[in-house]
Amino acid sequence: MNRLANQLPVANPEFPADWCDEFERELVSSGLRRVWIVTNTLLVIEIILLLLDAWRSHLFSAGLDALTLWRLAALVFLASYRLLLVQVGQPALRLRYFLSMGMVFSCWSSAVLAGVTGDLSTYAIGLLGVAAACPLPGRFNTSLFMVSAAALIGWLWFAFPEAGPHWSSNIVAACVIGIVIEKFTFRAALREFTHRKGIDRQRERADTLLYNVFPESVATSLKDGKRSVALHGEVTILFADIVGFTQLSTRLLPTQLLAVLEDIFGKFDQLAQTHGVEKIKTIGDAYMAICGAPVATDHQVERMADFALAIVQECKTLSAHTGFELAVRVGIHTGPVIAGVIGSSRLCYDLWGDSVNTAQRIESQGQPNAIGVSEPVYFKLRDQFDLEDRGLVNLKGKGPTRSYVLKGRRSAA
Repeated sequence: MNRLANQLPVANPEFPADWCDEFERELVSSGLRRVWIVTNTLLVIEIILLLLDAWRSHLFSAGLDALTLWRLAALVFLASYRLLLVQVGQPALRLRYFLSMGMVFSCWSSAVLAGVTGDLSTYAIGLLGVAAACPLPGRFNTSLFMVSAAALIGWLWFAFPEAGPHWSSNIVAACVIGIVIEKFTFRAALREFTHRKGIDRQRERADTLLYNVFPESVATSLKDGKRSVALHGEVTILFADIVGFTQLSTRLLPTQLLAVLEDIFGKFDQLAQTHGVEKIKTIGDAYMAICGAPVATDHQVERMADFALAIVQECKTLSAHTGFELAVRVGIHTGPVIAGVIGSSRLCYDLWGDSVNTAQRIESQGQPNAIGVSEPVYFKLRDQFDLEDRGLVNLKGKGPTRSYVLKGRRSAA
């Protein structure tokens, strides 16, 4: 019997355990949809046939024959299933109940018609319909086919002992064909499901990569085939540079150096997500982040200030933990920028404008583990944060520019 069962794949990375349950639910759901269509269709057909029988027999004046009794029983079953049982019980049990009763009525119909016309087609139709339309995991349908075939053969031998083996051979042939068809249908459904889930998995991986590379709103636009460059009136930009990384590169192997950088920027990424800051890119040992684009954000300057304080503290912690002399130099500015995705290959979301240059220049003139901020940032933060006036700093390409050092957030009074 194990060879006759429809086997689900053993759980593995290519076919996870939850896929097995999902595949079975899909088979049951699709089976119930087909049962719904069959039930409604047969109800109409049997009602019409019963009315025709009543008309031909003058309202059954001679009594109910075996075929009329079968029609009445079938109508009661179909109506009760359609009106009462369709919402009762587990879907899998409901489907198996319908299939079992369907085979009972197929056998009953064949038993009746065998003595009248010698026709066993209703059994074959019922069996092949179940095999093709409702394949199920395991051996339920196979067992159903074999039991129904044995029951029908037993009845025919009892009722018509002179009939010979031709009915039995037809029933056995139909049963074998039904088992084979169900196995092929089950395997085809399993291949289609596996292929579709594989495509979904690849799409999810591509989406994950896309959302890791681009901000969420930009990634969504790219998926929709849209790509635009927009002017943002106020965006807060942060540049952070790892101080001492160049000297460290002379003492470590490339793989060790990469591990240190991965650790540092991995912590920065987590902090950015915590504070609602959008990472833009890393260039060597430099880190760039923004707040306020591509989607406007409340309290963007304050969020960026908290993020800057957090990454400075994180860098101090990592330096103490690893023993490497590492520090971070930070520069923050807020102002208008142009942001978007341009080009046709190796796309990236980037920012352009004087505000970007200003933030980078402030960072380059800062001190290790210090956060330099521009005057516009100072006016946004002065009521909630402690800042120190650095006076005029000569920024490349801009000349003397007033800047400040962010010390920390003021404690609540």
